[in-house]
Amino acid sequence: MHNQIIDSIRKIKQLPPPSGLSREIIRIVADDQVDLIDLVSIINKSPAITARILRCANSAYYGQRGEISTVREAIIRVLGLGITRSLALAMALTSSFNIDKSAGFNAERYWFNAVTTASIAQGLSHFLRIRVKPAPATAYTTGLIHNIGIQALVHCFPEQMETVFLSKDSGRSLSERINSTLSINHHQASATLAQSWDLPEEIVQAMSSLDNSIDLDENAPLVHLVWLSSQISDNLYLNKVNPLANLNIHEEFISMDHVQKVISDIESQLEGLHEMSQLITNVGGKP
Repeated sequence: MHNQIIDSIRKIKQLPPPSGLSREIIRIVADDQVDLIDLVSIINKSPAITARILRCANSAYYGQRGEISTVREAIIRVLGLGITRSLALAMALTSSFNIDKSAGFNAERYWFNAVTTASIAQGLSHFLRIRVKPAPATAYTTGLIHNIGIQALVHCFPEQMETVFLSKDSGRSLSERINSTLSINHHQASATLAQSWDLPEEIVQAMSSLDNSIDLDENAPLVHLVWLSSQISDNLYLNKVNPLANLNIHEEFISMDHVQKVISDIESQLEGLHEMSQLITNVGGKP
């Protein structure tokens, strides 16, 4: 078992970081001081990411009147610098993965969970009852890429992951099924990848701790914020009547009223979030 863990982690660490343009995008968007001109310039170099950004900006989720035809317009009129940076980062990070090797991988569900978790985490971040809150932009970015390890595992272990996806064991979570097959789970894979690609330490730590975030740790609010947002997101995808079913909301962390407010806002935007995830999934090409 121990050797299998080491082998799995080694294989993930050996994934080459995105090269060329994708690497440049990651470097630019990870810079909190990046300005509009630099961001527009680097995104415009990638036809695939440009297409995805424009499709997101024109999606029903944002309800923009009039077609957005340039990245600059998308940033200024619709998305803003923060969300554009996060979307470009997620697209660049996943550009080198071959997810077609596993037919059981549901890319639309993956991206729905990514963009919805990001939106919920950003919304909830404003209402946390703690002194030092995660920045909304950090909450959005972490939520957007928190499950990147799933794509990495599909790329590295397509046959094993196909078995996981086709498993009918509904009594175990995805994390448990992956762990029983590969001796690591997708949260550990996400953290390993984020660390080897030099993403911000705060995000790396949040990814590595997501499995342990059911119990609130006051020293790791970003972890619990993203975990809670991800659970709500998946319940929304599954059309559960109560998205908070079986979730323990810590009132000392955030009030139930504020959680319900954010969920209500997200529920009114579900059609747009589904459309956005489909657009991200279906635009082909790699930067």
